[in-house]
Amino acid sequence: MSSTSDPAAPQLPPGALTDDKSGTIVGVVVFLLLWSTAMVGMRLWVRAGVIKQLGIDDYACILALFTTWGSGIAIAHMTRYGLGRHVYVMEIPNIPLYLRDFYVSIVMYCCSLMFIKLSFLFQYYRVLAVQHMRKVYLVAIFIVGGWALSQVLIGIFMCTPIEGFWDNTVKAKCIPNFPQFYINAAGNIVTDLAVFIMPLPALWKLVLPKAQKYFLVGIFSLGFFTVIISIIRIRYLHQVEDFTWDNVGASMWSVGELTSAITCACLPTMRPLVRQYIPSLASKLGISAGQSGAASGERKSARRPTNPDSGFQHAPSRRAQKGSLDLHGSEVELSDTGAKVNPFEAHVVHKDSVDVESQISGR
Repeated sequence: MSSTSDPAAPQLPPGALTDDKSGTIVGVVVFLLLWSTAMVGMRLWVRAGVIKQLGIDDYACILALFTTWGSGIAIAHMTRYGLGRHVYVMEIPNIPLYLRDFYVSIVMYCCSLMFIKLSFLFQYYRVLAVQHMRKVYLVAIFIVGGWALSQVLIGIFMCTPIEGFWDNTVKAKCIPNFPQFYINAAGNIVTDLAVFIMPLPALWKLVLPKAQKYFLVGIFSLGFFTVIISIIRIRYLHQVEDFTWDNVGASMWSVGELTSAITCACLPTMRPLVRQYIPSLASKLGISAGQSGAASGERKSARRPTNPDSGFQHAPSRRAQKGSLDLHGSEVELSDTGAKVNPFEAHVVHKDSVDVESQISGR
C-alpha cells in the first residue's frame, strides 16, 4: 500500500521527491570562486607586476583565496550526497560522506575568514602610516587573529576523535554544533565591524582632495557589506530535520560572505588599474596619471602638486612626519641615504622623502 493511502505512514511535503537545487548551488559556487580568483589575480598583477612588491597582506589574501576554494569545492561536492535535495530521498550510506564534506567546508570557511581578517589588518599596518595607530593595529592583529585561530581550532577539533563528526560508529565527544555556529557567527560579526571601522578615522584625517578622500573612505567602507551578509547568514543557522534542503541557504551565503570580504580586501590596491584603464574616472577622483622619476631609481624631494586634484597633497613637514598614505605599498626611501621601509612596516614620509606622485603611481 502506498504511503499516501496509509494513515500511519508519514506524509512527505509537496515536491519532496522532485525538488533539486544542486545545480543552483554548483552554479553560484563556481561563479563566486571565479570572481574571488579574478579579484585576487588583479591584486597580484598590480602588486607584483606594476608595483613589484608583495607584502605579507598579499600572501594572507592568497591563502584566503585557497581556503575559500577549499570551502566552495567541499560545498559543491556535498551536492553529490544530498545537498540541495530533501533528506527524505537521501541514501543512508551517503550521510557520513555528506557530513565529511560539511566538516571540510566548516574548517576551510574558518581558515578563510582568519586569513582575510589578517590581510586587512596587515594592509592597514603597511598602508596607514600613522604612528599612534601602529600599536592599535598590532593589538588588533593579535586579538582578532587569536579569535579567528581559536575558531579554526574549534572547527578542526569539534569532535574528538575528529572522524566522530561524520562517523557515528566512532565513540567521540563533540561540541554541540548549533550553539557553536551561532557563537562563531556573532564573534565574526563583532570582529568584522572592528576591522572595518578601524581605518576610517585615519583615512578621514588624511590631507587629500575631498573627492579622493570620499573615494577612499567609500572603498574601505564596502567591508560593511560583508557584515550585512554575515547577519543574513545567521537566519539560516538553525537545526532542522530536512538539513540537506535547508542548508542550501547557509552554504551559499557562506561562500558569498568570503567572496565579499576578499573583494573588499582587494579593491584598495587597484588604483593603478583605474588610472590606466578608466582615466576619466581617475580624473574625477583625483588619481594622478603623472609620471615620476622613480622609474630610474632616483627619488626627488617632496613637492606639492600644482593641481590639487592631481594627487595627494602634502601636509606641512611636521604633519608629514607623523605619517601619510601609500596605497600601493611600494618601497619608499625615507631619506637620501637610501634607507627603505620593510614591506610589513607602515610607510612614514620624511620631509626629504619621495615625490608625491611617486607614492601614488608606485613606479
